Amino acid sequence: MTKRKGKDMEKWMKCYVGTNSLRGSKGIYTLEINTQNGEMREVSTVEADDSAYLYVSEKRKCLYAVMESLEYKGVPGGGVAAYRIEDNKLSFLNSRYAYGRWPCHVIADEEKDSLLVSVFRNGLLVVYGINQDGSIGEERRVEHHQEPNGRMSHIHASMPTPDGKYIAVADCGLDYIYLYDAKTYQKVFEWKAPEDSGPRQLRFSPDGKYLYMVSELSCQIFVFEYQPDCKDMLRNVQVISTRREDGYDRENYTSALQMHPSGRYLLAGNRGHNSIVVYEVDKETGLLMLKGHTMLAGDFCREFCFVPDGSMLIVGIQHTDVVQTFFFDENKGILKWSGQEIVIPSPSCVIMGDSAK
Repeated sequence: MTKRKGKDMEKWMKCYVGTNSLRGSKGIYTLEINTQNGEMREVSTVEADDSAYLYVSEKRKCLYAVMESLEYKGVPGGGVAAYRIEDNKLSFLNSRYAYGRWPCHVIADEEKDSLLVSVFRNGLLVVYGINQDGSIGEERRVEHHQEPNGRMSHIHASMPTPDGKYIAVADCGLDYIYLYDAKTYQKVFEWKAPEDSGPRQLRFSPDGKYLYMVSELSCQIFVFEYQPDCKDMLRNVQVISTRREDGYDRENYTSALQMHPSGRYLLAGNRGHNSIVVYEVDKETGLLMLKGHTMLAGDFCREFCFVPDGSMLIVGIQHTDVVQTFFFDENKGILKWSGQEIVIPSPSCVIMGDSAK
């Protein structure tokens, strides 16, 4: 948190915005967010190529960013970079080749000091070590998924399971969710999604009992019981649409998937319909109940994140080149625009600087 005096100290928090290198983007933006009124201000930037997805490690005090590109230092493929967090500035530590084109997701397994990078174009899961200073170490594993019947693998996200035993992987191209052993990196389970559904993002419930997957193409949320000691390790218990039945029949693709810090709500983004859908979560069963949709004054909501107490949502609207803030009423499960926005070219990821959630 920024060091300020008096009451002002409690209302400003850091947020990082990753961007695609379009329309004059400077790279990764550090913002301050006023959590009382939603005001935002830019405090610094660091040059970065196509920083399309970010992860903040509280353990290492570092930020990691994928380089979602087709070329890395003259070689076909993208990369991943590490930055030291120092007050309001990011300082570059190092970068690594991602072995394939368009790496689109990065997350750390903090317990194992490893970094998981999902590579979309080539269907790769790349696992790197993390050095003591937070820089990215050598790769430990590069896993390439098969391409049966001419279909291409497109890994869109990976995530350590809450018990630390496995890595869950969403394959948007082959329509699978995979579980890999977190130590040996051997595949131990796979779940076949409906054809052309497009698994995109994953989130676990705070108690670790349920896994949620949003499908990019079919615009649905799939709810699973996570049963690590059973043969059926992921048991699908619900499928629910992200669409609003208001007559909209044009193209729509889902985007972000975020759990409210309380675990009481799950939110998903719609690109095309340009809305955020809110579901209430039954903590006993993991099942979702639709609360409603919030229409956005902009085009193509790529990512969003909650402030740590869940009172506000920060939303990047990619094609409109703005970041907006929304108040969230936890009692009613309702979003309301604060009226505040800041111009940032092609915002593709937003993440809090004071929390890794």
